[in-house]
Amino acid sequence: MPDFTFLGSVIVDKAEYPVRFSTVELLYAKPELRKAFPSIQELTEYCMSKWGDLSAPNLTSAEKYAAKASISSRSSEEKLIVDCPIRYCLTREHIGDTEIFPYQLVNLKGMKILSPLEILYIGKSNDDTWDRIYNHNKWGLVEEHRNESEDLLVYFLEIETSKLVETMSKNSVPIITRDKSELSIESATSATEAALINYFIKEKRFNIEHVGSDLSKTKSIVDNVKSLGYDRIIVESNLVGPFGKLGTSATGYKWAHKAVYEL
Repeated sequence: MPDFTFLGSVIVDKAEYPVRFSTVELLYAKPELRKAFPSIQELTEYCMSKWGDLSAPNLTSAEKYAAKASISSRSSEEKLIVDCPIRYCLTREHIGDTEIFPYQLVNLKGMKILSPLEILYIGKSNDDTWDRIYNHNKWGLVEEHRNESEDLLVYFLEIETSKLVETMSKNSVPIITRDKSELSIESATSATEAALINYFIKEKRFNIEHVGSDLSKTKSIVDNVKSLGYDRIIVESNLVGPFGKLGTSATGYKWAHKAVYEL
């Protein structure tokens, strides 16, 4: 790894896929490091200048890194632990452990090797989303019904309440316009949740409310959406990358979904 990278492979369903990654690039993705160091080169030079070898005083930063960095014996199939001298230099505790998960590498490299992902549960939060998930009473229920060969992935999606329209100017310059919505974030969140549940979920397993319901008669939508003069709800979900092919057997597994409901 003369250029701060590791070479390895990811094995999925007994098929082996080569992968190349840099723990330094993963570290430099953090905003606070980008703010402190204008370039990844300055980061590596600063950190590796703290290391030295009296027997080889002329080693480059990359050569020092190659001599110091290693894969920890504490690594497992679930996570790879890299003892990274640059992270060691950056942490107050002087800990070099950098945890890298297989899904992280799959997503980082855009490896389209995953089966379509089944949507099991849809929920909403108007406050701290992670706190909501962590304390959610359905999380344990979903985990309880998980097959040992399955993993659970959580998506954090932000709702954009305004409609975005892309047009072209006379000079072929793309112009994006946005209309303002009178909906509060609470009303928009509730309506979006109801529409997505109705669209994706067909059996009352983990979601119960809104499954198979008539949204035009749902009280929260009637009071907070329909009452403002809206006659239609359109919710679009567009995802990219290896984790973007979502759906159910009823809706199909696609990169983009569009739920439309007349009110």
